[in-house]
Amino acid sequence: MDQRKPESSSPSKNETPEWLKLIQTNSWEAELLISALLLYMLFQVPEFIENYGRQHYPRGFVGFIFQVFVTALKVLRVGYSLHIIARGIWVASVGLSSIYPKSINLEKLKFKNRFRKEIEEDEGLEKTIIGLEKIASLSYSISFMLSGMVISAGLLIVYVGLWQEFVINTGFESGNKFLIGLGVLGIFIYLVVLLILLIDFLTNGFFRRESWASKPFYYVAVTFRVLTLSFIFNRIYLTIISNLPRWQTYLVPILSIVVLIGYKYLENKIDDWDEERYLETAFGAVSNANYENLRSDGDPMFATIQSDIIYDGVVRLFVDTHGQVSQLYVKDDDYDRNKWSSLTNRQKSIFARKYMKVTVDGLLYDSLDWLDYVHPETYNTGFLNYINLSGLEKGLHTIIAELDTANFNELQKRFVREQDPVLVRYAEISFYKAH
Repeated sequence: MDQRKPESSSPSKNETPEWLKLIQTNSWEAELLISALLLYMLFQVPEFIENYGRQHYPRGFVGFIFQVFVTALKVLRVGYSLHIIARGIWVASVGLSSIYPKSINLEKLKFKNRFRKEIEEDEGLEKTIIGLEKIASLSYSISFMLSGMVISAGLLIVYVGLWQEFVINTGFESGNKFLIGLGVLGIFIYLVVLLILLIDFLTNGFFRRESWASKPFYYVAVTFRVLTLSFIFNRIYLTIISNLPRWQTYLVPILSIVVLIGYKYLENKIDDWDEERYLETAFGAVSNANYENLRSDGDPMFATIQSDIIYDGVVRLFVDTHGQVSQLYVKDDDYDRNKWSSLTNRQKSIFARKYMKVTVDGLLYDSLDWLDYVHPETYNTGFLNYINLSGLEKGLHTIIAELDTANFNELQKRFVREQDPVLVRYAEISFYKAH
């Protein structure tokens, strides 16, 4: 009697189940729907989160975390946009292949020479469809992975800042040499560990492959996997590099870093371009960005007044010079080592008055009381002033807000020259006084 057991109809451990194959085949429908919904949210939510962070946490580590999270969401925009474009072309190609399965009808085109040879060597819509399928599926995963990397890198920086704030700075403020030594030693060890993790990342797991290093390194890797939340995208990363040719696997971490740095660089360049465009047209020409009633979302913020037509006798002038004034303060002869954030509003007002100058039709308005102010819509931190125009006649006038370099020492003048000499003058704003 044959005692052999009947062959099992269940799939082997490494075989993909039929139900999963069916989901993989039809997943494009759900992917397209989810991507469209998420892409719509990603063009709405980051700005809301960024504004909330700037309003409630304009400075400090919490504000930095908000910036990191917003950057991660913006990276996702690129991936989901690419996914929708690739999947849209894929759907069009699949539909076209069902109507014209033979693809291009070369006989009707009657192309000659190289044009004919080019089409003859083309493998048709099938190759295009397969390539688009890969791009669509990979872009979905890669964008999520890159977004996770942004958050992980941000958290690594946050931990350094927290250690410096609560250990090193506390040690210096209290004069505790033990805390200072502990803080410096902790930073050194942390940086060495980060260097090891970076080498492991760039080599796709050098310390995880070597038997002498894998055991002690395991505990370091797991700890940082939790601290940086990289466990969320770690499997995606490993799946990608483990299924590529060996030479291509080393390009993945390098390209990931290049893409993220390049994205941030382009984002900053776009912001700089908007500011440069404003500066080129702000003096001698009317700019809507200078009027609260005419501003649009995304306009650069330098200086504003409430309206292009002033019906009462007061101009409400807001100048976004908080960051620049705080840096000038550090280089001031009267600087007494107090942090800018620790100064009272009155103390900040004194330095703002010292560094800034406002003229209307060439007449200097001195002894202005500047107020520390957060813009209610853009959440830029700057200074606010109310300027009495009761002595002006009805008609067109010009207000100029600029840095008063006459009161600068040599260090401050050099700082302004190195930063951007154009920013000495913040705005030249024309307005019409109606009464």
